[in-house]
Amino acid sequence: MWLPSLEAQLGTVQGRVRGEEGSAVYGATVRLLAGTITAAAADTDRLGSFRLASVPAGTYQLLVQALGYAEQTELLTLGPGQTLEYDLRLIRQAIEVEGILIEAERSRERVRFEEIGGATVREINLSDLKQLPGIVEADPIRAIEVLPGVVSTSDFSASFHVRGGSADQNLILLDGVPIFSPFHLGGFFSVFNADMLDRAELYSGGFPAEHGGRVSSVLQIESDPGDGDFQVDAGISLLATRVAIGGSLPRSTANSVGLANVKWRTSARRSYFDVLMKPAFEFPYHLTDFQTVIEGWTTSGDRITLTGYTGEDVLDLTRLDAEDFPLRIDWDWGNDVFGGRWTRARRGGGSLDVRANVSRYGTGLSFPDFADTEFTSRIAQSQLRVDLDTRPTPTLGITVGGALERLSYLNLFKTGGTEFGNGEGDGWLLGTYAQTSWTRPREWLLEFGLRFDAWSPDPGDRVFELSPRLAVKRFLDGGDIAVKVAAGRYTQFLHSLRDEEVPLGLDIWVLAGASAPHVVSDQLQFGVEGYRDIDWFWSIEAYVRSFDGVVTFNVADDPNDDFDDILSGDGLSYGVDLLLRKETGDINGWIAVSFLRAERTFADVLAPAIPRPSITYSPIFDRRLDVDFVLRYPLPWGWQGGLRWNVGTGTPYTRAIGSYAYYSPQFARGGGRLQWAGAAENQDFGGYAVALEGRNASRYPTYHRLDASFRKPFEKSWGTITPHIDLVNVYDQRNVLFYFYEYDRSPATRSGVSMFPILPTFGFEVHF
Repeated sequence: MWLPSLEAQLGTVQGRVRGEEGSAVYGATVRLLAGTITAAAADTDRLGSFRLASVPAGTYQLLVQALGYAEQTELLTLGPGQTLEYDLRLIRQAIEVEGILIEAERSRERVRFEEIGGATVREINLSDLKQLPGIVEADPIRAIEVLPGVVSTSDFSASFHVRGGSADQNLILLDGVPIFSPFHLGGFFSVFNADMLDRAELYSGGFPAEHGGRVSSVLQIESDPGDGDFQVDAGISLLATRVAIGGSLPRSTANSVGLANVKWRTSARRSYFDVLMKPAFEFPYHLTDFQTVIEGWTTSGDRITLTGYTGEDVLDLTRLDAEDFPLRIDWDWGNDVFGGRWTRARRGGGSLDVRANVSRYGTGLSFPDFADTEFTSRIAQSQLRVDLDTRPTPTLGITVGGALERLSYLNLFKTGGTEFGNGEGDGWLLGTYAQTSWTRPREWLLEFGLRFDAWSPDPGDRVFELSPRLAVKRFLDGGDIAVKVAAGRYTQFLHSLRDEEVPLGLDIWVLAGASAPHVVSDQLQFGVEGYRDIDWFWSIEAYVRSFDGVVTFNVADDPNDDFDDILSGDGLSYGVDLLLRKETGDINGWIAVSFLRAERTFADVLAPAIPRPSITYSPIFDRRLDVDFVLRYPLPWGWQGGLRWNVGTGTPYTRAIGSYAYYSPQFARGGGRLQWAGAAENQDFGGYAVALEGRNASRYPTYHRLDASFRKPFEKSWGTITPHIDLVNVYDQRNVLFYFYEYDRSPATRSGVSMFPILPTFGFEVHF
């Protein structure tokens, strides 16, 4: 039983671990040893900080290990209620890789298990990403499809849905900077270059009050600034050529601007089919993107980070022969992102973090043969954010912060001098929050947060939302098993109007205001998770979510009303996610099983009755059962293998159940008459209409696909070259994308269009 007097007998050891040049050492393992027994252990964070709390008084050896550095030890005596502070400097030295690397990976997962209460966080690191079978090349967003609770509805789209939320309800961050629609080729794969990746973390539920702006999930993509040594990572795939270069500024140059050191990495990628095919014919599509991250450290240990990205897709059919392509178009879309961040570690633990960033997404479509026809869609966001993390006591943590954001959008479609669709607006969002956490190590972890959002749109009325969040975690079995429950409210003030049932497409963003509602989602989740030995992690979580303010197109909008193009409705989802993961060893991987039920409810605007009845249906991402099995294993002759098998119940669709002849009014002298639309003079209009069942009342057949990857690094005197082979859909399963119905045949026929057939791809990577 815990008593206050016992806590007085415990002490704390904390501090920072830095390299010789003053920069933080991230992921260093810090242990307190009593003889050969580890009394406490932790990994350093991004600022090199560590904290070993609730340590019994006594004499210990402090051991610090980090990949690429020499071990360091300190002898210390910790008194009752005492807090010892250390600023440790490590010396660079080649050391044994194995052991430390495996233990660090295990420790990071364990630290997350012990220190995060309500949030469900799953990580994909660079090692996972490289060995997961991919489509053309490694893609962090496609990789998260293997995590529990994540659903992808098509082989042709990398957009994802989390626990019954739509794709636009996922907040995607690049080094803390929001990014809109981060996809190339109409959504086929993401804009993130795997060579720049440190890790991707998905918060699929229960995320704390510091995260706002979306209601379904938070995906954090963290770039790797490198270790400061000059290095090159390059690769060629069937899609594009890419290169990432890293290094550091000379010490004298860094010192001249008041910094102890500056590390940087930058990458470029471009598709090359238009270049290769140019001697034979004009290939109409290409993509380019550039990404950079710069990390500098001051002599006092402050971190300054700059992140930038720009990318563009161009589909230009104007250079092709007009006879072959009678409808020529010029279409481009892309993102621009820039962010700056200053972080100061605070004595006693915690940090002050200040960020400023801008993000823009836009697309433009024009028809050169019809000079007055064009489509434009843009959204932009600017943000200034401050977060303060502090620890008044070893068991209590408090985080407060706020952000001021400005968002704006423009959607326009016009032809012949007439605007057939337009939308324009902007708004200011002020978000503030406070989050507290209290822990009794290996017994209890309590988190309470409160977020306040004030949204001021133009056009539209101001909105004020208060969002409480609460999480409780109870540890059992000596801290190896935990029961947790989390509840919270989440808000969102923008939407994408893209039709999610179309396999490929571009987002059309709008802001909440006069023409669209904001989204409020109340969520509850309950789970049990734990470790078995050091190898196995398991979890099971159940959840329920409501969504007030989801949108769809209004098919009965009034052309004279600029604010009724969007129809507002409600949503509901509930389900269970299971995960079993083997984290260490030559053979490792996981199995994820997800059960989901999702619904959307809207008014039936075509019904004659007023008030109109409602229609409830399953959205396209309502996959009731989804199973992912992922395995990484060694192969003969130094090859490394990866395997992914995915099986899921069919997604819903609206089935055509028949056709019928229809008649149109014909006006004549003395009155009118009805004439079949299929009469000779009306052949261009067909003559038959299709009868549909209820929306999304049918389901496609069960989906299943096996993917495999093979890679082997070859060491050369100048570096490493790694060829890789990926086999998508190994046994050539023809999963249905959609159906075609042909009623002009007798009997009528239905034919399906399949997703990927068996698709082998290959490429190679170079590192030096």
